Amino acid sequence: METKIIQELPYQDYLAWLETSCQQTREDGVPRILICSHPKVLTMGRGDRQNSEQGFNSPIKDLDVVKINRGGGLTFHAENQVILYPVIRLNKNFGLNDHLCMMAKAYQNFLAPKIKLEYKRNPLGLWFGERKLASIGIELKHFVTAHGLAFNLKEIPFDQSFFHALNPCGLESKTYISLSELGIEYDWNEFSQGLLETYQALLKTKL
Repeated sequence: METKIIQELPYQDYLAWLETSCQQTREDGVPRILICSHPKVLTMGRGDRQNSEQGFNSPIKDLDVVKINRGGGLTFHAENQVILYPVIRLNKNFGLNDHLCMMAKAYQNFLAPKIKLEYKRNPLGLWFGERKLASIGIELKHFVTAHGLAFNLKEIPFDQSFFHALNPCGLESKTYISLSELGIEYDWNEFSQGLLETYQALLKTKL
């Protein structure tokens, strides 16, 4: 198992890592796990319809919009998130649903001493009551997974007013909340290391 933790990884650098990792995992079956955040960027998955025109003509200065081939819709990434990107070769004993559940369970288990989060399939993500903390979007090609789960650790670190014009993943922007806004604070590196250890422990029981 190969692992990396990188804070504020540019999105294009992540895509380069993803392409290489998917090819390697397809060939050797070794899981490759990246935990990171990104400088602010909008990504648009296959499922987006409502934001298609607006997203690709974003008026927000210096905010890149990247069209990618994952499921889901418009997703905002920034430095406030902790994102889990597992590249896994699925098999008959570990399928797509297992993969989705395990990503969510890693966050749930790690945070269990402080908060109980619910994994919902529709709309897909991690929730606390009616507020959403994490979005999931993946791509599957030749049985190898790509992309993953983005979790809002901190409040968005700049003016949020532009969110009123967007509907990330088809939901109103006010649906989203961060862990810090719920009164739970973590250092980014501490959270990322704990999450990685939790996910590795879960994965070792399956692969």
